[in-house]
Amino acid sequence: MKKVIWIIGILLCSSLSYAAVFLDEDKSILFTMRTYTLARILTQEPELFRKEFYNVGAWSLLQHRTYLEPQLMQDLSPRTDVTPVLKWFKDKLKIDRMKYFIGVRIEYDGVYDYGPDFYRKRLPDEITDDLKLKTRLFEVYGDFRFLERLYFRIGRQNISWGETDVFRLLDQINPLDQTFGGFLTSLDERRVPSFMIKGVFDIGSLWKFYSLSLEGFIEPEPKLTKGPTLPAGAPWAIVTGPPSPFEMRMPEKETWKDSRFGGRLMGTFSDYTFSIAHYWTYIDNPTPYLKFDRTIFDPVIKNIPEAEKPIKEAFPSGVPYLELGYPRIMLSGASLSGPVPFSPYSIIRLEFAYIYNYPLFIPEKNIPILRPVLELPDEKLDDYPSQLNALLEQKAILAEGIEGEIEKRGMVRWAIGIDRNQWIRFINPRQTFFISAQFFGEHIRELPEGASYSIQNRVEKRVVTLPDGSSVTLSKPYFVKVSPNSYKATFLMRTGYPVLKGYLGPEFSMIMEFGDFNMFAYVVQPSINYYRDPFRVRVEYNYLGGDYSGVGFLKDRDNLMLKIEYLL
Repeated sequence: MKKVIWIIGILLCSSLSYAAVFLDEDKSILFTMRTYTLARILTQEPELFRKEFYNVGAWSLLQHRTYLEPQLMQDLSPRTDVTPVLKWFKDKLKIDRMKYFIGVRIEYDGVYDYGPDFYRKRLPDEITDDLKLKTRLFEVYGDFRFLERLYFRIGRQNISWGETDVFRLLDQINPLDQTFGGFLTSLDERRVPSFMIKGVFDIGSLWKFYSLSLEGFIEPEPKLTKGPTLPAGAPWAIVTGPPSPFEMRMPEKETWKDSRFGGRLMGTFSDYTFSIAHYWTYIDNPTPYLKFDRTIFDPVIKNIPEAEKPIKEAFPSGVPYLELGYPRIMLSGASLSGPVPFSPYSIIRLEFAYIYNYPLFIPEKNIPILRPVLELPDEKLDDYPSQLNALLEQKAILAEGIEGEIEKRGMVRWAIGIDRNQWIRFINPRQTFFISAQFFGEHIRELPEGASYSIQNRVEKRVVTLPDGSSVTLSKPYFVKVSPNSYKATFLMRTGYPVLKGYLGPEFSMIMEFGDFNMFAYVVQPSINYYRDPFRVRVEYNYLGGDYSGVGFLKDRDNLMLKIEYLL
């Protein structure tokens, strides 16, 4: 009953206008609220493993997301002289500015209540309950400034560095929530805040540099803050292959040495803004590897000693499982933005990042039990002696408890972007076109042979009859290979026309992805927007295609979207 009340409340709030209001006479307390409702319809049939195991047909509801975000901000500075506690902070700690921010997010996706039967009935209830309705104290922090030069923000917060849109280079500090649209949703909405302490020291001007400052942060929470995970078959999950026979577990980080932390130098030189950064963080997507739980049966053996022998015979090295590893990475980089010389209407954005220890997935090393079948040539898949030999080798690996390991390599990422407001008067004589283009590059140094995404594009299965008359299935997976060099390009163009006391804004965007020019995937996204404060209405079509890699992993999720939003 409580959930029903929450859902009704959210839907009612989504029909209210959005407003920002001051709650006191001196206008130090500001309350804002943002809300929208968004529906997506799947417009194509599923492919590959999604078709085989998680089939949801075309013209089914893919998403119906309702979003409510109230926020409260207060500047406490005007009250420092009349409030004893605040006056003590000001006098004793030399704090000359104090603020706080509280942001709540309430999110509801109706696809798990009234969408296709698969989403309502076949996904695990304990997971879909979390995906269906989230009520979170999202960002909560306090801002403090000392002596007009030293600034601290303490609390649950997002930190975004860098100059790029859509894809991240330096902006790797906070994890992402991929449960409600993946890269089709803006980065600002997908970042997941965590408790951090951020400090900024205002250096001022030095030689020909001005607005110089040093910024640093640390995340002291003794746990791994990561984005929410999706069950296989969920609307936005990338299906990695057939259902795994192994249990999957998440690691924990437990000490301060595992924290996210780092810093950057920022400033302006001439008309150009720059930053130089170095920090430790965690990757967005897990890297699975095989492990064995050697203590899982200890309580049973302790209480029933006679069970030890049969347990040891059945599980000589313990119970195998896949750990979804989130290794910590170290990242260095820089960014630069400013006007293009001799073209004041154009802005250039440059960004570079180097990841020192990026984790790779090499199937036969991460999951050693796969090595015998991966080494089995395709022409030997139907050869009975070869089948038996592969099965015996797999049995030996389990008996010996050979665990997987994660190899790491250096990764270089770079991007260049150009933004321009351009008149095209014969199309729109009243307003300019905003045009934005980005080109991303990525190189993995000394990429090992066999490095892949932990995602299969097909699997070959054979039923093998053993000498004792029983049968077992031998499966050979084929993983999507990782290219040592990959490239992405994004393009956006939009303009606006005055219509009915508002603006009608056609928009067109594209994403293209290449891998050493032997892989190609793309997204085409035409849309039309109507703006009339406080309303926003957007109709969008997402067409995804190309090879099954990169943005093409979602290529069977073509969809038509309608979004109604209220904004300040």
